[in-house]
Amino acid sequence: MKQYRPLVSLIGMVGGLLLALPAEAAQFRTWRFDPQQNRLEFSTDAAVQPRAQLLFNPTRIVVDLPGTTLQQRTINQIVGGAVQSVRIGQFDAQTTRLVIELAPGYTLNPDQVVVRGETPQQWVVQLPPSQGRTAPSASTNQVNATPVAGAATQVEGVRTTPDGFFIRTSGASPNLTVKRVSDTQVVLQLENATVAALTSQTLPTNGFGVTAWNIQPVSAAVPTLQITLTVPANSADWQASVSNGSGIVVLPPREVAIAAVPASSAVAPAQAPAAASPPIAVQPPPQAPVVPPQPEPAIPATPVVPPPSSGIPKQTVTIVIDPGHGGRDPGAIGVGGLREKDVTSTIAYEVARILQQSGAQVILTRSDDREIGLEPRVQIAEQANADLFVSIHANSISLSRPEVNGLETYYHSSGNRLAQVIHQSILRLVTMPDRGVRQARFHVLVNTSMPSVLVETGFVTGAQDARNFNDPAWRSRMAQGIAAGIMQYAQRSL
Repeated sequence: MKQYRPLVSLIGMVGGLLLALPAEAAQFRTWRFDPQQNRLEFSTDAAVQPRAQLLFNPTRIVVDLPGTTLQQRTINQIVGGAVQSVRIGQFDAQTTRLVIELAPGYTLNPDQVVVRGETPQQWVVQLPPSQGRTAPSASTNQVNATPVAGAATQVEGVRTTPDGFFIRTSGASPNLTVKRVSDTQVVLQLENATVAALTSQTLPTNGFGVTAWNIQPVSAAVPTLQITLTVPANSADWQASVSNGSGIVVLPPREVAIAAVPASSAVAPAQAPAAASPPIAVQPPPQAPVVPPQPEPAIPATPVVPPPSSGIPKQTVTIVIDPGHGGRDPGAIGVGGLREKDVTSTIAYEVARILQQSGAQVILTRSDDREIGLEPRVQIAEQANADLFVSIHANSISLSRPEVNGLETYYHSSGNRLAQVIHQSILRLVTMPDRGVRQARFHVLVNTSMPSVLVETGFVTGAQDARNFNDPAWRSRMAQGIAAGIMQYAQRSL
């Protein structure tokens, strides 16, 4: 039997841990970004050993300073040009984080980024000249294949997900092989496969550092489709796997490491603080420590509440509701500029309100419009010892495919039954195409220890779904369907 703890006590414990700073922590002192030299300079009052990474979506250089504290509020300076901004904040209790974010479309070679110590307390991050803005064009992505009659598998589209890419297929589950053919190319081969209404314009551009997609058939006795991704030069291995016969999940490496050059030996090296654990998130510094936020301030007016018979069991259960995207990350952009983050917020907040009024302890991963990474969302659920985790998203494919609409619900392992219950509960209240329950390796599903699901509530690019998303009554029914499914599962399984 799980031992349930009051939320207030949990927040107090987590907050206490986050505020327990080491007595010997270095302090971040000064910094400046020189746009003429394309260089960031910073200093601390004691020796540090930075860790640097190149991250994608958006492209940014992240420099962590273990054992270092920032004695001021988060810094956010707009730079302009190839470097969009520089941000400095307290990532966790023992790590100051510096983020150099590139403007959309600009890229750089991570091999040419130098993090150099002038002394153990003074460091320079030297950026190479930017490689320019990559504008979407027909020549960036190429689809040379034509549909082949009789092929068992049809590739219908590719979309960017929070974790990587999802190649949507229909027909038989493809026989997939993945090869790294060069430092910059990853090749996926699908046996007995062809394309279906796929064009270069519908492929992603510059997602996760992928600068080009090339799709073409290869000569073989059986029709074989080859998908080549042009990836960052020194990125780690990419992974791809068939997802329950509904498509292929492509997962990029989490980051590209950037080497740091030790401080000059001419200066007597001070003993650097012990390195902290690797960063738990690949994202900009949060505005506050990662503490599960309380949902009340940002939840809209009380919606219709399901009848008491469908309430939560008497013992308190903890449910984490995860509104997808937020802040500078709008998610997918659909018909008429419809933003995924707006859809997920309104639905998720209403789900949280219904569950609270039914007796559950509800934690929102974000209760306002802020950007939060995938790993902090997982950490919130784990720290709260949650019973269930439900992530709410909106799907997309291409504005040229308005006929694609419908509900999809994803799980990884233990969330199968939860996904089935929520999916059917939604369809009982909402009239929309049923695109099924599917298995996928989304980060928030793979890395949470409790039953977890991700609900794609419709397509912001779909003509029918976009109209529905703009209808408050429809959004309320969607929220009620999700909440009722959660409560039904909790009644029978918790």
